[in-house]
Amino acid sequence: MLIALALPSFPPLTLVAVRLSLGALTLYIIMRAAGLRLPSNKGWWQRFASLALLGNVVPFSLISWGELYVSSSLAGILMALMPINVMILAHFFIANEPMSVRKATGFILGFLGVLLLIGSEALSNLGGDAFWAQLAIVTATICYSVNSIYTKRLPKLSVLVAGTGTLVAGSMMLWPVALMVDRPWTLEINWLPLVAMVILGVFSSGLANWVYFTIVQRQGPSFLSIINYIIPVIAFAAGVTFLGEAVTADRYVALAMILLGIAISQRRLV
Repeated sequence: MLIALALPSFPPLTLVAVRLSLGALTLYIIMRAAGLRLPSNKGWWQRFASLALLGNVVPFSLISWGELYVSSSLAGILMALMPINVMILAHFFIANEPMSVRKATGFILGFLGVLLLIGSEALSNLGGDAFWAQLAIVTATICYSVNSIYTKRLPKLSVLVAGTGTLVAGSMMLWPVALMVDRPWTLEINWLPLVAMVILGVFSSGLANWVYFTIVQRQGPSFLSIINYIIPVIAFAAGVTFLGEAVTADRYVALAMILLGIAISQRRLV
């Protein structure tokens, strides 16, 4: 929603560059208040650059561009492919996260719940004129999936420092391109897109990046990825509460499927 609100004033590349910069500034202030510093080691900055490309620059840009042509409902369904991607990658690259019938059942049940909640009619626009935009969003989910595996395999480092370094690296890489392509000094900026941009930068890029590194290190990429299924649940609840959207029986079934899928996938046998 915030991306859709920001796009009328901010082209995709500038949108991503600004939100990464705001996120970097937010985390840098918190990091310094905690008495921490960014590393000077070249190896860490190479890792930050890789994390920024896979987790921020490429997927943020692809999603922002894709949403110019793809409905938010279809984008939500395509983004829900990420947990399945992570489950497959984690099986091969994370020692303690093998694929199992239980985990696969939970992930697929959650995905079907997302499909039912959003509505299968969104799939009527699959392919067609917006094929490349849809492919861009699917590619973004693959980037996110690979990034979560890479994050889990990082050497030990403060998650706050890792999050800050990643956003700083992403900002430095993207600004030259955004300045050349979008010429942001020529943009006409309205207050609503500006507010959306600030929220995207401070919360969705800054604080969320800190949370992201924390969860991946503590719980693993599979746990983090399946929480994506909660996003349409929150959207549904917000629509009912604030927009007066209709509540139908199939939506309750969808909610139950999503929550049951998460429970099944995360259940630990004792």
